[in-house]
Amino acid sequence: MPAVLKPLSSSSAESTRSAASIQSVAAALLAAAVVVGFLYFGRDVLIPVALTALISFALGPLVSVLRRFVGLKAAVALSVLVAVLVVGGLTFLLAWQLTDLAANLPKYRSNLHQKIEELRGGGGVLADAVGGVRELIGELTRPQGAAGTAAPGASAPPPPPAPAAAVMDGTALDIVASFLLPVVVPLLLMGLIIVLVVFMLLEREPLRDRLIHLISRGDISRTTEAINDAVSRLSRFLAMQVLINISYGTTIAIGLWLMGMPNPLVWGLLGGVLRFVPYAGAVIGALVPTLVAFAVSPGWTLPLMTLGLIVLCEVVAGQVVEPLLYGSSTGISPLAVLISTITWAALWGPVGLLLAMPLTVCLVVIGRHVPQLAFLDILLADEPALPVEAQIYHRLLAHSPFDAIEIAVEYARESGSPALFDKVLLPLLVLAETDRRRGALDSERQSLVAEGIEEIVDTARDELDTAASDGEEAAVVSPPASNAQVLCIGGRSDLDRAAAVLTAAALIHRNIPARVHALRELAVAAAQDPAPQPSVVAFCVLLPGSATVINHLLRRLRLHGVRDVPVVIGAFGAEIGQAAGGPASPPYPIARTVSDVCDLVANAAERREKAA
Repeated sequence: MPAVLKPLSSSSAESTRSAASIQSVAAALLAAAVVVGFLYFGRDVLIPVALTALISFALGPLVSVLRRFVGLKAAVALSVLVAVLVVGGLTFLLAWQLTDLAANLPKYRSNLHQKIEELRGGGGVLADAVGGVRELIGELTRPQGAAGTAAPGASAPPPPPAPAAAVMDGTALDIVASFLLPVVVPLLLMGLIIVLVVFMLLEREPLRDRLIHLISRGDISRTTEAINDAVSRLSRFLAMQVLINISYGTTIAIGLWLMGMPNPLVWGLLGGVLRFVPYAGAVIGALVPTLVAFAVSPGWTLPLMTLGLIVLCEVVAGQVVEPLLYGSSTGISPLAVLISTITWAALWGPVGLLLAMPLTVCLVVIGRHVPQLAFLDILLADEPALPVEAQIYHRLLAHSPFDAIEIAVEYARESGSPALFDKVLLPLLVLAETDRRRGALDSERQSLVAEGIEEIVDTARDELDTAASDGEEAAVVSPPASNAQVLCIGGRSDLDRAAAVLTAAALIHRNIPARVHALRELAVAAAQDPAPQPSVVAFCVLLPGSATVINHLLRRLRLHGVRDVPVVIGAFGAEIGQAAGGPASPPYPIARTVSDVCDLVANAAERREKAA
């Protein structure tokens, strides 16, 4: 009976865990749906609040500076007044320039007609391409059965209806409202936002205290750290973005003015403002002035120069200046920026495009400091989700050795071979040995990982040698260890042999000759190739578990003919200290890292030479 009840109990526990997992996933999906619905249906209230918070973050540093001289209320009033004057002045300047542009556009009608005629009848690749597209559109839009004429029996299209007199329904109040509402509603929204900004700046510290009291749950230190992190990131990001976009717009305006483009201030302002919108803003800021230059110029030089200038400025600003000033300060990956931009635009429209980056920064900070929302930091942050050793291990198991080699070589170039061996490849092997012991890594994949490690070691060594010969990196090696011959032996499995390969590579990097064998193949190798007796033996084993295991492996080593030779034990990923000094303690020095093994080997070789 007990033998029957045990499987039933295990099955019941497994089904309970499965049901709990399904319930947790369902609860998470339901919570996500509620949050998305709240953001979408509550956008009329949330958008002004979000804009207010964003403006408050932008004006916060200015208020802090002015507060030292004139007090809080006067500092808030001056900061808001400066912001209103700047925005109002830029709006007036933009409207004035746009009015001037609209007044001059009819003068450029002849240029448009000329370019259209060139595209229609002129030769060249562009004209042929336009003609081919026009013919294709004609074929696609031609009625079925038509071959230049109307299809038999097809009725002619009805004539356009005669224009009728406009009938004006409704009262005068409706007419006035239809004209005033599009103007009054944005003005009221702007006034509301200004008032909210004033009160939010005045109540900034009390609001922070309330927020800490609401979400801290007694952990004031962590909550304060999260709020400070969010404020710091947003303030730094907004300040740097304003500075970069002002410089970008100024450069565009000056460049277009020098090229003779009319109304350069419009295009400088437009480009600087649109750069606040990720991705789409830069495209619109380049497309609109290029189209205007197409209409203004009688030739093709000005449109091409305009497009080239804007693209050049965008490349410099996006690929050089931004990474230098705040490249990783936001902590968001480029893919997360793109996805968040699409998401916020779908939820909140054009305002969502403007708020996408600040809101995503807040989500990353929340995920970094709130354990229950850590998935936000994993999905959105620009930091690697896995450590380097886990990245390489994953790619080896996924049969992508070239990707694994690329990651390892890049790490070796930055940190050097010793760091690659001790901090990346050795933890990788310990991770693989752990999987092997719990039955998650079969023999085939063990061999795959071991072979990948050997290939990584060879490639990394070749790359670093090439870099050193080219003068890119100075080779760091120890003086030659005379004629010492080191035999590196792997204990039990292919993974132990890979650890021996790491040790041999580290010794060779120190200019100490070394060769590698597995323990099980040692006798066969000695019979086929009777090499000279080694000076030192480096015995490598992963997770040995106890000193008793190491002693057992050492006895097998002596049975294979290795006697009267200094032995250094590399017991990687395990603590053997609990047995040290006891009767089962190994009689040889134990090292925990590849670098320590190399130091012990060098010392043992030196003592052996002196004794000889």
